[in-house]
Amino acid sequence: MSLSHRKDVEFLEECNPALVERNAAEFRRLRDLLVQVEEPAQRAETRTQWQSDGSHTYTDRLSEARQLVLHMAEGYDRAASALHAYDAALTTAKSHYGNGKRAERKLAALIATKGTAITRTAQEAEPMCQWEDMRATTGVMDFFAELTMDVDDIREEANRLHDDAGGSFHLAKTAEAEARSVCVHALKQAYELLPEFKTRGGGTPPDLYAAMADMRREGEEARANPLTHLPGSAPKRDMTGPVGPDTLISPELRDIRMHVAGLPEADDNYWDPPENDEEKTEWISHNKEILRAAAKRSGLPEELVAGIAWKEIAGGYGWFDNGADFLRRGADETPWGLSPITAKNLPWRFGGEIDETSFGPIAIQLRRGAEVLGYDPEHLTEQQRKVVQGALQDPKQNAFIAAGFLAQIKAGTGYAGIPADQLTDAQMQEIAARYNGGPYWQSKKGQDYGDEFVENLGKVKEAMR
Repeated sequence: MSLSHRKDVEFLEECNPALVERNAAEFRRLRDLLVQVEEPAQRAETRTQWQSDGSHTYTDRLSEARQLVLHMAEGYDRAASALHAYDAALTTAKSHYGNGKRAERKLAALIATKGTAITRTAQEAEPMCQWEDMRATTGVMDFFAELTMDVDDIREEANRLHDDAGGSFHLAKTAEAEARSVCVHALKQAYELLPEFKTRGGGTPPDLYAAMADMRREGEEARANPLTHLPGSAPKRDMTGPVGPDTLISPELRDIRMHVAGLPEADDNYWDPPENDEEKTEWISHNKEILRAAAKRSGLPEELVAGIAWKEIAGGYGWFDNGADFLRRGADETPWGLSPITAKNLPWRFGGEIDETSFGPIAIQLRRGAEVLGYDPEHLTEQQRKVVQGALQDPKQNAFIAAGFLAQIKAGTGYAGIPADQLTDAQMQEIAARYNGGPYWQSKKGQDYGDEFVENLGKVKEAMR
């Protein structure tokens, strides 16, 4: 029986099939838009008759343009199909992963009846590895405090749970890896069908849209066409590539800073967070223009962004976040670290992963903030980390980052295509629960958060007037 460990597939925790399907829908939109262009281009080529020394040039150019449109449409069609297939496989892989996690939790509970992890290695080990160590003839003292352990009475059940978890993880790994390989190959084929536009001598191509008034007018007229954007999406912005370690200020952060520059000064709550509904109302009212602008930029209802702010601004002092960050980093990163205590096992609210520390009046984990701003959270440089933390702690930038994260959550739900003004209270309640609970949004903690969000909506709307 082939087995895998959770570490081999734990990336699936962050994978969202709905987001993959949303990207497939974006490619289908582009395909449909190009197909719509092809018909008038064909009429122009075949039904326009005139005599001139330059008529053959006109006909040749129209033919080239039609072929260009057809190849681009085919490329986007293949890309959409590839992502749609990967979406289905990813759903299956996550199902297997969930089965593995359930078996793993049962194994962890069974192991706990025999010993308590005391070393850093033990605390960070997954249950499968812990059991593999316990049932072996060596290494037991690396993991558990007891001098002697008799595991014979749990061996059969533990072995079964170990194999169930490992088998499910292996099914998840195989399903995702095979589908990803096929998808990447298909995407490469689709990419080769797209033309590569180059300017003579290299350099940055001219911005024809900005330079030509007629093109801008055509663009404004085309905005009414549903094929120019997916339903429920935010206003289109320039696409940017991934941010590498050499980029300190990401394009997304630069754009946010440009947006907030013209907005009123924010009411900060770093030292004195609101303590009651009256003070929350004052904070929301003072910052309503910022919250409204952040919601508009991300294609969200303003009451959703303001409602999350209402919940978060009384969560704690900003200096406490800095203290938690200092202790977590001290536990895991500095030479004088607090070993064997890991950051996750620090007492009280200080415990947690380093990049899961939340910052700002609308609390956002550093990792999530980095993702929204276009950085790679797995490879943040120290300078990039400071930039992200500073942006989260600035009330104005914080509101825009929070709205961006909420937009990502909405895009990963079944109602991503619903426009902002048509979102129901129940749908906003689910987004709020997902904001708080992440993958565990259906837990009591996440659901309670969503319920309280809805209960406060009336006060939030009043404060935004």
